[in-house]
Amino acid sequence: MGNFATDMRGWPDQPERTGFFDLPASDHHGAGGFSFADGHAEIKPWRDPRTKPPVAPGTCVRDSFTSPNNPDVIWLQERSSRPRS
Repeated sequence: MGNFATDMRGWPDQPERTGFFDLPASDHHGAGGFSFADGHAEIKPWRDPRTKPPVAPGTCVRDSFTSPNNPDVIWLQERSSRPRS
């Protein structure tokens, strides 16, 4: 569908609870591009294979799933908007 959301469960000190709501893009050599509110952009190479499962024609990837201790989810959580504590 062209979108995803960072699941903030587990932030900041329970990485065993991390997961995804859909997946970020990985079709640029296993990386995704991000633009930020301050005007900068980054290309993020995904480190965990669970972040970029193989695409199988005619199948779908679940929309919401856990991915415990996934460093890519943690990277996304660190850069996501969230209420201040």
